[in-house]
Amino acid sequence: MPLKDQILQAIKDVMPADAEILVAPGIEALKIGVSWKLNDDPERPNKMSKTISICVSHEAVQDFASASAANQGAVYGRILAFLSAKLAQFDPQHNAPRYESPPVEQWVINSAVVLG
Repeated sequence: MPLKDQILQAIKDVMPADAEILVAPGIEALKIGVSWKLNDDPERPNKMSKTISICVSHEAVQDFASASAANQGAVYGRILAFLSAKLAQFDPQHNAPRYESPPVEQWVINSAVVLG
């Protein structure tokens, strides 16, 4: 399975079930935005969480592509562990006014994550 598909699957496995996941163009090999409704403000029923911008470096994609098929399963486990750890420390709450975009927090999947 290509790295993009593995990362998207890991995101779906880790994030809240109602999370919106968008793949965006950028200078990174892969850039994915993730956010979800907070459901914590009756005056703003559609208030979204902070956005998580997950960037995958070109080097990480190349390292994944050159890994053996057996090692690619371990890479998926490392990506899943990375995303789970980051999400455990993530506070989705914010006080941005309704007319402003929510704040963005960037997470980077680089060779250190892919290779362990």
